Amino acid sequence: MPTLVVGPSWVGDMIMAHGLISYLKAKRPDDPIHLLAPAWSINVASRMVEIDHVIELPFDHGELKLRERWAFARRLKASRYHRAFILPNSLKSALIPAMAGIPRRIGWRGEYRYKLLTDVRILRESRFPRMIDRYMALGFPANLALSANQLPEAPGYPKLSTDKESQARLVDCHGLNTRKLIAICHGAEFGPSKKWPLDRYSKLASRLLEDGNQIALLGSPNDESDAEIIVQKIPAELHGNLRVLTGLTSIPEVIDVIAMAQTVVTNDSGLMHVAAATGRPLVALFGPTSPLHTPPLSRSAVILNSESGDITDISVEEVFDELSSQMQLKI
Repeated sequence: MPTLVVGPSWVGDMIMAHGLISYLKAKRPDDPIHLLAPAWSINVASRMVEIDHVIELPFDHGELKLRERWAFARRLKASRYHRAFILPNSLKSALIPAMAGIPRRIGWRGEYRYKLLTDVRILRESRFPRMIDRYMALGFPANLALSANQLPEAPGYPKLSTDKESQARLVDCHGLNTRKLIAICHGAEFGPSKKWPLDRYSKLASRLLEDGNQIALLGSPNDESDAEIIVQKIPAELHGNLRVLTGLTSIPEVIDVIAMAQTVVTNDSGLMHVAAATGRPLVALFGPTSPLHTPPLSRSAVILNSESGDITDISVEEVFDELSSQMQLKI
């Protein structure tokens, strides 16, 4: 019988869910895993080989629409799920599995949803500082998952697959030189304090271009104006090896581009987790947020963390030196 996983909404959080998903598939390989999530995180989940079927949640963030949710849940009931893992802590995320009559509904306590879950876990954040461990704990009986260091099995590093045909198209379309490609992911959600200054990205890109590398700027449409500022501050004579892909790639395409890069530099963002999950050498820049909660999970990741909490304390020289070291890695 299939298992339903109600996935998180954010790209990085969805990647953190891979530890639980791969564990569930390894334990019961013949049981299909279906994932229910919004479109943007489904695009990430579709690159997890353990997931057999993805289902797009047809409701916008904040929409309750109880009648529509009930109708949607009744359609899901036909799949006869024997259990559901509900990863977000919201009330709405638990409604559909309960309405669908799934007999086992497992999740952390949150937003007055006690009666919607059959297995309610009480989260003590100090015992599970990392999000990946919080998700992983739901795969074990509560008495065997009292803290991250007591889990019967630790989560593995998240892993995303790539599409070779898509990569070939992207190389042709954008003139990418994968032997010299460095990806710069300059965006971050939740405000400018998580973003390394744009003029420093410009200086870093200029130094890398001067050394004969090719630079790809990557991000969402929300990051396009920042990309323009970065480009304006890079000397025009270096633009020949600059590829501005910010806002031009879908999530699956950005996964494929990052997977071809020799190395990647990012803020604390969803694309940081993409880089880690594709195994690329990575330099991740942290300021006010803690890398203890959602670190980039990869043997090839280096974290530069400002002790003061101000990301502007990280210098161009520090990032350049770490990138230079990372480019020596053989992946």
